[in-house]
Amino acid sequence: MNQRHVLEFRSPCHRFLIQLVSLIAMCSASASSQAAVTLRFWAVGSLDDVPLFRRLADRFEKQTGVKVDVTSLAWGNFQFKYFTSMAAGIPPDAGITNLAGPFDYGSVGGLLALNEAFPGQYKALTDRFDPKLLDGFKIGGELYGIPSDITTLILYYRTDIFARVGVSPPKTWSELNDTIARLEGKGYQFYFGWTNGAQWAVSMYTLPYGLPGQHLDSRGKPTVDWMDPRYQRGIVEALKLWYMHDSPGKDLGGRAMGMFAEDAPGKAVAMMADTDQAATQIHITKPEIDGKWAMAAWPKPDDAPLANVLGGTSYVIFRQSKHPKEAFQWIQFMNTPEVQREIILDHLDRGDNSNFQMSPILAIWDDRGKDFWARPELATHRPLYDVLKHVVPTFRTIPGIHGTAATAPMEANLLDSMDTYIVEQLNDEATKKGVSRSQLVRAWGQGKWLDIRRLVEDRIADKLRAGYAEITPKALAKLNEETNHYQEKYGNIIGNLDRLEHSANALTYAKAAVGILLILGLLSLMINPKFRPFAYSYVFVAAPVLLALVFVYIPAVVALYLSFTEYHPVMPLASARWVGFQNYFDILTSGDLPNSLKRTVVYALVTVPIGILLSLLFAYLLSGQTKGSRFWRFLYFSPIVTSTVAIALIFSQLFLGSKQGWLNIAAMSLGVAKDPVPFLTNEHLFLPSLMVVAIWQGLAFTILVFLAGFQQVPQELHEAASVDGASPGRRFWSVAVPGIRPQVFFISVLGAIGAFQVFETIYLLANKSGGAEARFGPSDAGQTVVPLLYHFGFETYEMGKSAATAYILFAIVLMLTVIQLRLYRKGDVA
Repeated sequence: MNQRHVLEFRSPCHRFLIQLVSLIAMCSASASSQAAVTLRFWAVGSLDDVPLFRRLADRFEKQTGVKVDVTSLAWGNFQFKYFTSMAAGIPPDAGITNLAGPFDYGSVGGLLALNEAFPGQYKALTDRFDPKLLDGFKIGGELYGIPSDITTLILYYRTDIFARVGVSPPKTWSELNDTIARLEGKGYQFYFGWTNGAQWAVSMYTLPYGLPGQHLDSRGKPTVDWMDPRYQRGIVEALKLWYMHDSPGKDLGGRAMGMFAEDAPGKAVAMMADTDQAATQIHITKPEIDGKWAMAAWPKPDDAPLANVLGGTSYVIFRQSKHPKEAFQWIQFMNTPEVQREIILDHLDRGDNSNFQMSPILAIWDDRGKDFWARPELATHRPLYDVLKHVVPTFRTIPGIHGTAATAPMEANLLDSMDTYIVEQLNDEATKKGVSRSQLVRAWGQGKWLDIRRLVEDRIADKLRAGYAEITPKALAKLNEETNHYQEKYGNIIGNLDRLEHSANALTYAKAAVGILLILGLLSLMINPKFRPFAYSYVFVAAPVLLALVFVYIPAVVALYLSFTEYHPVMPLASARWVGFQNYFDILTSGDLPNSLKRTVVYALVTVPIGILLSLLFAYLLSGQTKGSRFWRFLYFSPIVTSTVAIALIFSQLFLGSKQGWLNIAAMSLGVAKDPVPFLTNEHLFLPSLMVVAIWQGLAFTILVFLAGFQQVPQELHEAASVDGASPGRRFWSVAVPGIRPQVFFISVLGAIGAFQVFETIYLLANKSGGAEARFGPSDAGQTVVPLLYHFGFETYEMGKSAATAYILFAIVLMLTVIQLRLYRKGDVA
């Protein structure tokens, strides 16, 4: 009986049933697996963080069953990706952004308010942080993010050199100034790296007096502290530290470490201010000076308590997250003491890329963290911990207010102009004394000419006071305008975001219109017999036409519509509010466009003619049988295959405004300059420096076009002119150049268009591409029309003004091209 059942079980019919059941079970298991939650997590930072996050994600999945998909974002373009994802309605579930992210995205409904979305779990999470640290992540009392990684400013000093000079680590501002002066009097230097010249970091000089700069008063009204004498006293202190010392420069990276390891006066940096992460880099790159250096917290004012600068990143959860509950679990997991300790250890074990990860949670810095810091592998970093455990309680953040995206650059430009003013003052006083700027500063350190120093400091204070007096009313008016109009602009929209996200918008209508046109075109081809013989031709033409429609014409039409609206890029497109020609009126009357247009015209009038003249000369020389012509052609053509990023990196080293800059090394070695020339940090020199780069970069393509043109000019014309006694110069202007008029016209048109559209070189050489705030040179000296367009779109988030600027630029370029075309045709008729 049993044997018979076994035989029947093995029959083909039964085997088929078994396979079918197995297949159904596998599909069910697969569907169940696919139904498991996958959390999308984007993280601003380093690629070295990805293996760490993925390892932590695996552990989180084992604990919760939630899979975390980790994506790394580079600092330079993270805002584009976040804006694009939110505008498209497909943001990640959670992310790491800069410290300003919670306000930038949360104020317009892009993020979840953690206290509202997770009331039962909110307190357990926030209790891990110092409450003063969380204020900056709040809007109207709602918390939209928490810190993920923080950093601060530390003083590093050479203990052996300090003993030699007879100074101690400073604890107050007056002690800091006295220490720097005594070091400079002996020929040593003071290096200020991170936050040097940074407007966002001035709070470390003003918050000790309870003055954050821009904030809401007790009545909830925006106020500006800029005219308060104590605020200006703090800013003057910052300006003196940034610009009145014999500094080797700023943003020197590893070169600063090299000078810190030096002992000889004239070369050595005996004290430097940089991030807490620099401690690890000193240990790694300069182990030979271990035992010869130490650290100290940033000094406090003589008459106020300590306030330290805070930088770093923050965790946020996006409102459109498909898995907000799991996203909150992930953030909770990442802020447990166990995970935070693992993150610290991982960052300290990355070889040459090791760095110190400063945790924001209290359990790492209070008594609960003592056992962790007592571990043998952390012995090298214990001195830094001893400093930071006293610094962390001093951190304080301020809630953001509306309008600071527009007003902060006002103060930043003033501080940049003060940089130029102070350096010029030092140069003038040094010239009067017949010494270099470095020698003047050293003399002050030796107690000489102190009356001149006091005079310069008084001028700085007067200049700063006048500058603040000019911009304070404008800033206060802007803050009040933004605060008063916030409810009008965004209040009703934020309450209806879910509906607006599913509403038809300008893009919907544009796509529908294009779809209807394509259907009508296809129907006309099918109905009209005249078109049928060319059906295959239309098939080949269809692909580029569709691409142009999708990627050119539809975006252009939508951008034109946006130019007549008020629209924030984080919000749904359906939220765009019609304002008519108001954007165009505001741009033309505010002074922003006229100033940018003036810079653009100057840039074009210099770069285009000079570029054409040089290219004509080089192309003419290369067109002949010059000895080594192949080498020279390669040399002149090389920029055409070099990326803009590489070119910017090369010229940033050429123009480096310190004794390490290549041009400054040459100029000072030849005796042309006594002190380094601040090419990229002086508001008067930044744009001319850009012009040099643009001319050099454009030579390759222009020479190539002109060379092709010269080779088409009949050789008989040159021979006839030579027989008539024409000199080489005469033959060049009277024979060669007229023979390539079409090429000259072509290059002049392209050159003018390119000059009005310049962006990448300015963006990169301004040395702000790696940060959260992109600005275009000192005092925005390089803010031409396209950078202004970028400023409206991605710094103040006014997409309507950005689109209006783009169409004004389009009209200007079109007008210039028409004028050039008419002049060319008029020349043909003549």
